[in-house]
Amino acid sequence: MKSFTLANGVKVFVISNASGGANYRVSATVRVGHVNEPKLGIAAVCEKVLLSQLESTSAVYGGTITSFLTGCSKENVGKAVESLAAVFKNPDLSQEKIDAAVNDIIQHTRDRAVLPNRQMKLLYKHTAFKKGKVLWDTEAYIASIRSIVPEDLKKLIDTYYSGKNLVIGIAGPLVKGDKFCDLVKAHFEDYPSGTEQKLDKQFYTGGYAKISARTNFQKVMMGWDVSNLQNVAEANVLMSMLFGRLERSFAEAGMNVSTEVKIAGYYGNCRTLRVAVTLNTGESMNDCIDIVCYNIWRLKEKLASDRRMETSRNTAMTDKLFQLTQREDASIEPAWQILGRGQMYDISERINATWQVSARDVQDIAREIFSTPLTMVVCANSPCYTYEEVKKLICKQWSYAPTVHAAHMKK
Repeated sequence: MKSFTLANGVKVFVISNASGGANYRVSATVRVGHVNEPKLGIAAVCEKVLLSQLESTSAVYGGTITSFLTGCSKENVGKAVESLAAVFKNPDLSQEKIDAAVNDIIQHTRDRAVLPNRQMKLLYKHTAFKKGKVLWDTEAYIASIRSIVPEDLKKLIDTYYSGKNLVIGIAGPLVKGDKFCDLVKAHFEDYPSGTEQKLDKQFYTGGYAKISARTNFQKVMMGWDVSNLQNVAEANVLMSMLFGRLERSFAEAGMNVSTEVKIAGYYGNCRTLRVAVTLNTGESMNDCIDIVCYNIWRLKEKLASDRRMETSRNTAMTDKLFQLTQREDASIEPAWQILGRGQMYDISERINATWQVSARDVQDIAREIFSTPLTMVVCANSPCYTYEEVKKLICKQWSYAPTVHAAHMKK
């Protein structure tokens, strides 16, 4: 990756690779989202207003950061940059544009408010960061965006869309970095520099929340704070190992569930390692929680075998390589890292570090992560473990692998 900074603070990066076909991805990323927005919902309204003036462009959200992404051919890279510059410099912020954006957001918000997966994700973030701004009240949100006027959007753009809070990037086959930098400079060198905006600290609290299942949908989310995690390669291997073990444990127990292990939250300083299990056919919630807690205990207390380490390292490395060879990810990930953490990590170093991770490293990082307060959110139609009971299960000295209850086995 090559990177440059213009005199007005606009940062530019280039990811050049030959995979993924002939198309290019051009992105513009700004340091504002629904976590650090000055008025509830204004970041979404601004994004929607700008998108209405950009052709073939989509938005990707990071909570504290928003990316505008467009695909183009080699011949149209210049046109894509020119279009972004034109809209960013002179956007139409009329009340008519705002009203159209607000009406679309309201419909979308109400449509999604009843979806259990959506409810779970929002509740999870609210529970994990109770003392921050990660809140969700559908009617309060709608009332807030209805009050937005052109002056509000102009102030937001002047503050957060300025040069010192903007990253322009490209990912594509054999991109010439100097030429792309000159192209960005030609269209953005007169862009207002503004003042660099710092992110407020979002304090992780952890906690417990439960919603009743209206249908057969049941799900549990469990998470731990990794906002300040430094040992990223070790954590990647741990996540690969945990996912593999959970998949095997549920299969051996004859349980039809869907499992997810991922880093969730927002770019910046509020990230969690989240384990989610969706029950598909009336499985027991407590049986699922037993299996998750047992496998977390294994990570903390038992050293993995050489075979398990080899498989987990290989999976972690392959996942990272796959992610960064996708044009969409490659054109956004560096921008989010630059704005959220100050710089993009070295991909080669990350991969090399992954191969060096030992079983002891995984055990150490497991003990570090799983000693932080637990976040637990449950959607269930039957009684299940309490928050305190789950915390005890994670620390329990398991003498055997949990199996499903006899009553369940007869089903």
